[in-house]
Amino acid sequence: MDSALLAFAGLSLLLTVTPGADTALVTRAALAGGRPAGFGAVLGVTSGLLVHAALSALGLSVLLARSAALYEAVRLAGAAYLLYLGVRAWREARHTAQAAGAPSPRLGFGPALAQGLTTNVLNPKVALFYLTVLPGFVRPGEGALARSLTLALIHFGWGVIWLGLLVLLIGTLAPRLRSPGVRAALERITGAAMVALGLRVALSR
Repeated sequence: MDSALLAFAGLSLLLTVTPGADTALVTRAALAGGRPAGFGAVLGVTSGLLVHAALSALGLSVLLARSAALYEAVRLAGAAYLLYLGVRAWREARHTAQAAGAPSPRLGFGPALAQGLTTNVLNPKVALFYLTVLPGFVRPGEGALARSLTLALIHFGWGVIWLGLLVLLIGTLAPRLRSPGVRAALERITGAAMVALGLRVALSR
């Protein structure tokens, strides 16, 4: 057995089940567009991990770690995007509450995937995590890119399983969430979570 892979599997599982921006984004997508949008967001978020692994193995993330200006730019861009999604969720919650049963615009698979990918790729903390942690699981003589992608695929798998179960749970509860008032309240909660996460990223040092 590869002890390094097992150790990383445990670490990545812990990171996956810890609530954060990914959980809030997937929850909102599933509420706004049902299971198709929810799974789209899951695929976008987890695909972002592969991007970070590739950038880390190729050394591009070193620029992010060494350049304070670049790090600040990426951090503020990620914070702004989270704030945008949070405010948008609040606006859609108001529309839902005022719709009184009228059909509301549904989030599609493609836009949800794009939101998940953008949110993950613009998270500088994920980039720095992959830059600082992955090299410790790459053994001498191994190809850094292949090994990094292998580790990222483990993280990818946990993300698909955990966040996919969240989407299925929301889909199961969907009949109880069809009331405009309930949907609006849930959209406000997830929107507030995204705004809080965006402010946390923006104010972090």
